[in-house]
This record gives sequence, C-alpha cells and structure tokens, in this order.
Amino acid sequence: MLCKDELITITDGTVTYGRTESAAIEGVSLTFSRGEFVCVLGKTGAGKSTLIRTLNGLEPLSKGTVSYQNQSYDRLDDEGLRRIRRNMGMIFQQHQLIPRLSVLQNVYTGLFGYHSTFQNVLGLFSKEEKLKAQEVLEQVELLPFQNQRADQLSGGQKQRVGIARALVQSPYVFLGDEPVASLDPGTADRIFLLIKQIHEEQKLLTIVNVHSVKLALRYATRIVALKDGRVVFDDVPEKFTEEIENDLYER
Repeated sequence: MLCKDELITITDGTVTYGRTESAAIEGVSLTFSRGEFVCVLGKTGAGKSTLIRTLNGLEPLSKGTVSYQNQSYDRLDDEGLRRIRRNMGMIFQQHQLIPRLSVLQNVYTGLFGYHSTFQNVLGLFSKEEKLKAQEVLEQVELLPFQNQRADQLSGGQKQRVGIARALVQSPYVFLGDEPVASLDPGTADRIFLLIKQIHEEQKLLTIVNVHSVKLALRYATRIVALKDGRVVFDDVPEKFTEEIENDLYER
C-alpha cells in the first residue's frame, strides 16, 4: 500500500541508448516522499539528468516502472502524463527562458500545461493566474523586474525566474537538473537557500542534481549518489563520509 506521503517511486529503472545498449541508469529503485529535500550526486555522465527526466516522464524507461502517487507512467496517455507534470515544477541548468520575452511572460509559460495551444499563444490567462504570477515573482524578489526582458538579467536572476516559473504551477514536487552549475559559488548558495526556503514553506518534495558536495551536505535531508548509472549511496547527509565521496569521484 502506498504511504500517503510517498509521491514518486521508480522500480528497477533502466534507460539504455544506442545500438550498444549502454545504460544511462541501470536497476535504479527509489521512493521519494513529501517533505524530503534530496540532492543527487555523481560525476558527469553518472546518470543524474536521466534520472530526473524519468521522474517527470520526459525520458521513458527501457525497463522497470516509474509512478506518481501510484499511477504508473507506462499506463498513461499523453494527457495523463501532462496532468502529472502539472504537479512537478522543473528548474533547468540553462534556465530555458525565452530571451525576447519579459520576466512576467516567461513565468506565464509555467501555466501552459493548464491551457490549450490557442489560449497560450494569445496569452489568455485568468485574473487569478496573473495575480499568482506576480505573487511568485515577489517571492523570488523579482517583481520590480517583471517587465524587463529575460536576456537583460544576470545569471542568478534568470535562475530565479526559472524558480518562479516552476512555482506558478503550485507544484507538489520541485525537480532541479543542475540548477546552479553555471553560477558562481556565492550565487549558487543563495539560489539553494531560496529553493530550500520555498521547499520548507510549501512542504514540497524536492529532488535536485548537484555537483557540489558542500551544497548537498548543507541543504539536503537525503543524499542519493549515482555511479555508472547505479545507486551507490542512499542515506542521510551525516553518513556521506569522505571515503564515500572519494570513491564516488575516484579521487
């Protein structure tokens, strides 16, 4: 039976690519629950991005199952997956903003999953949705920049727009694919602090890929480490020792 707080489960998850069928992830079994702040560690190519993409249905499994609140993705049609993704706010490494649009217009794109293509193209959003967009911009301290073009922002500001775009969906799950990899250490720490504050205020499940062990130890309630596509560590940060770190990164 599914625990009421369990949101996402991946069982024996394997994703293979190419004729050689090399595995990006292999035999991954994990369950994620509401309230957890999970940092996923591993070298480049360890399978972190593939894992995140499988959790929101962007990357189909070659083997195994992934489910959200006991709904298996392989039993859902496109509309069913779309409904699930509405509950998942995604933060990307390269921001994925539309440069020529304003900050506010970029935040509105987080609402596209709730509307038809016709409504999205014409920008037909309700009064409540417009108020919500401004609320989340205020939450990430970007309301004064709402009419500024996205390509005129700093890297940290762009990432905060990405967070606001995810927040406007009113998600239960925050997913981050290396959201601070392109930022300097100080800005990266501030972005992580913002994500953690939002996570705690809204009691979300947050799963974030990150290169920095220091950030993971500082903010995570749980660390999952991948090596060659397999889970080699899954426990609280206090048990992530220097020996485990050295083995993970082969130092």
